[in-house]
Amino acid sequence: MQNLVKILPNGAILIGEKFTIDGHYERPFRIVTHFHADHIMGLEKSISICDSIIATPITLDILNLDYAIPPRKAFGLNYDIKMTFDDETIVLKKSDHVIGSAQVLITLKNGLEIGYTGDFKNPDKGTPILHPDILIIEATYGKPDFRRPFKDDVESLFADYVRDALMNSPVRIYGYHGKLQEIMLSLRKMGIDAPFIVGGKISKMTNIAIKYGYNISQVFDESQSEAREIMRDDWYISFSHYNEFKRRNGKYFNFLLSGWEFKDVVKKIDEKSYAVSFSDHADFDDLIYYVERTSAKYIITDGGRRSYGKELAEYISKKLGKVAVSMP
Repeated sequence: MQNLVKILPNGAILIGEKFTIDGHYERPFRIVTHFHADHIMGLEKSISICDSIIATPITLDILNLDYAIPPRKAFGLNYDIKMTFDDETIVLKKSDHVIGSAQVLITLKNGLEIGYTGDFKNPDKGTPILHPDILIIEATYGKPDFRRPFKDDVESLFADYVRDALMNSPVRIYGYHGKLQEIMLSLRKMGIDAPFIVGGKISKMTNIAIKYGYNISQVFDESQSEAREIMRDDWYISFSHYNEFKRRNGKYFNFLLSGWEFKDVVKKIDEKSYAVSFSDHADFDDLIYYVERTSAKYIITDGGRRSYGKELAEYISKKLGKVAVSMP
């Protein structure tokens, strides 16, 4: 397998002869599955050296908020479209993680298929299960301890908390880029119609999501006079980056979106602050569900990022009877 797939210490996943995914290596084509920091390491080098940066169009637009990718090197590829580059074929498949995120399926010139899940959640329901010969799977929550038995109830329960909080004061939600847009979609789906107030990069990313058809309505930039009028009424939801939570304001009901809460859907931090178990990654049960249902004969767990790749590979080998290794 190591002649066909390598995962380097910098997180770069090398498949076949032409492609590197989610990390820098001197190859013609760099694929970016999504815009989170641990998947765009070394992107400036790749922009300089690689022939093309391949990603979904929405991911490329978001990357261009911080990186100058020359148009001649930006290759936007929509889901389920096959493209052949020097005898190796690539197709991006949907991934339910953040807006624009993708799985990758590469067919080598000898006909062998190698797939990479990227980061995902909701296998089968939101993330289609790949059936390559070799599957590389993320392992963020690759230990049996990391289970969320309540995960199917989080959206509706959180919406109830937000609805109740809005009766008393404005709400502020803190999370990482991408996750904030996912929670906006979720709240609208759950019938929360309070105006959304955004600013800075969150505003730009939300506008990109809307441009590509994501149904996020009633969004106002905090710099607009209309937003300032809305904020006078104290019936709105504003959004801030995860790192701003430590500077939270008691004027708001504050909700921190955390991927590391496994016991409770909502945990009280102080009188007006709560941590919410809202993750954009598969929990342990979801990872095992994916592995059980893929027809892949060989499993590689991605240990090149902050993850539990070794633990997941050992479990798959012992409990599921599939050949599994962790790389690097």
